[in-house]
Amino acid sequence: MADQGYLGDVAASSCFLNIRRLAVLIFVVTTTFAQPIGLMAPLSEALSVKHIRSDGPTHIYHGIVDSDWIFAGVPHGGYVLSLLLTACIKHQETAKHPDPIHLTAHFLLPTTVSEFNVEVEVVRVGSRFTNLLVKWIQEAEARVMTHMIFGILPAFEAPPSDKKYEDIPPSHPLYHSMPLPSHPATLSVMPNVVSNLGFAKHIQYAPDPVIISRNKSKLAAPRGTHGGGLEGGLWLELTGTGIDLALGLIPVFADFYPRTPGLLARTHGDNVPIRTYPTVMLTIEFKRQLPRPDATGYARRTLGLYSRNHFLDHGRHDGYCEIWTAPSGIGEAEEGFVRDENWKQGMRCIAVTGQMALIAPMVLRKSRANQPARL
Repeated sequence: MADQGYLGDVAASSCFLNIRRLAVLIFVVTTTFAQPIGLMAPLSEALSVKHIRSDGPTHIYHGIVDSDWIFAGVPHGGYVLSLLLTACIKHQETAKHPDPIHLTAHFLLPTTVSEFNVEVEVVRVGSRFTNLLVKWIQEAEARVMTHMIFGILPAFEAPPSDKKYEDIPPSHPLYHSMPLPSHPATLSVMPNVVSNLGFAKHIQYAPDPVIISRNKSKLAAPRGTHGGGLEGGLWLELTGTGIDLALGLIPVFADFYPRTPGLLARTHGDNVPIRTYPTVMLTIEFKRQLPRPDATGYARRTLGLYSRNHFLDHGRHDGYCEIWTAPSGIGEAEEGFVRDENWKQGMRCIAVTGQMALIAPMVLRKSRANQPARL
């Protein structure tokens, strides 16, 4: 089980909780675990994996968990999945099916801040898809187990199918368009009171205030006048130099979706207790390639996250999140900026993700985080 989701409430919002209540805890955690800023590795290096050997049908990759990507001594679940996916993309880069189509991940045990191996086993190569069984190995145990499907993703600008009922194109009246109401250029990056946390060196965000208001309106409305549930929305952006969006980074974005308990507390106007949200299971379906680097009208480091959260039972909760392209970076509106009212038309959904997660008290795992891994 991976203690991810802690930044579903920390990094997915000052809007979803009062982060300042975490300041003391964050200081303790980060001064204990995080590497000095001078040693901060670029995200491209933090996602580095290397093929070391093949044992029959199993191909083994090796890497080291970057200590920027931890909280309470446990690696961020989305970062772990990005490492797993990166190994598989490397494995498939010369194969007939080079693109990720779908992944299902089960978090069996907490991962640790140490060396790791990724075991990639080819289960089947078909005409349309290749199926992979992928394991994250630390301390001689499989801590995360994933099933990945690789194929060929359509290009970002690929035209719709010419066959009937195989597409709902943007021109169709039932097309599901960009659900985030607020243009990212008109928003401000949330002040980061957790700057000592390694995550803050790599990611910044801005919640969508319109969605916050909609949740509060539903809370005050008479029963039966809406379908219930909560919405979450934010723009998430990579910072630093030397890295742009890539399909291998999508799990990092997916794991920042707004969590149901935080959304509920914020809607009621309450603070969120300090706790973590261990993910039990996570899925991602990739819809299309990202825009080409030379494409105009799209941010190269920013994506939009829109979630629908329906159930919360004794702490166990679900979440469905759409990951969309962005028309600009956060807060890039210059003086005299006039928003194109048709800005949503060019945006496309890159991936959808779902999770089952729990609520757990905050636990610092210093000894667990620092113990050596037995590969």
